[in-house]
Amino acid sequence: MCADLHLHSTFSDGTDTPARLCDLADDHRVRVISITDHDTVGGQRALLDEDAPRDVEVIPGIEISTVSQHRMIHILGYYIDLFDKELARFIGQMSADKTESTRLNFENARAKNIFSYDWARVLELNPGQPRISGVHVVKAMGKDGYEVPGMALWDMFHRCFWPGNDGYTARESCTGYDAVDIIKTAGGIPVIAHPKDIGSDDIVLDLIRYGAQGIEVYHPVHTAADVARYRQMAEDKKLYISGGSDFHGGNNPDRLFAATGLADESYELLKLRTRRG
Repeated sequence: MCADLHLHSTFSDGTDTPARLCDLADDHRVRVISITDHDTVGGQRALLDEDAPRDVEVIPGIEISTVSQHRMIHILGYYIDLFDKELARFIGQMSADKTESTRLNFENARAKNIFSYDWARVLELNPGQPRISGVHVVKAMGKDGYEVPGMALWDMFHRCFWPGNDGYTARESCTGYDAVDIIKTAGGIPVIAHPKDIGSDDIVLDLIRYGAQGIEVYHPVHTAADVARYRQMAEDKKLYISGGSDFHGGNNPDRLFAATGLADESYELLKLRTRRG
């Protein structure tokens, strides 16, 4: 695999540090990666302070994670300015909104006697994390050895914290269109992440009409038929084609590092590295 452009680190909901992701790329002979943490660029900024020599190129990236009518609409941003002030303001609000959504769904679950864990403990066991999601609830409970009555922790996560569920309470106010706008403001290329997960190609096409410039064609949830459909859509609309493993480390062991991505250097999204260098 030449490039894996969808990776998550400990700065959002992955279990590997940004430096470890670079080492994994070395180990797998992946030449280009992008650390696309949810609503933060902290992981990539942390890499800038490290002197360790590596043969891996890191494209600046982010995954803006919006929710609309129980649909998860995620937009990847590549080649962004990691220090853009408007982007920093935007993702600060996104993180606050996501944390509040998680807290509300946490308290709803407590009220339904699904568990009796404490929110303060979730915060205590995730120090320095500005964006608390259901993954961090699972992490805290796991550290404490807490068992949810009658279900595994990840089953609880999907029942209580998955935005696709009808009972999910959302406080996220930003839309997919806002995500497209802020990525462009930060000098980046907005790419629709795992479009199959949106559940409506009409929404995908509307985001393209609005200004999304690429599609994540290659993703673990996409079947061969999905890949063919979204690749054709990208070619018809003259969009960038992207791909990645959506690797979260131990938080999603079914998704293997670099199992999905861009196979060679021929993709226009990768060619931008030299044009912008």
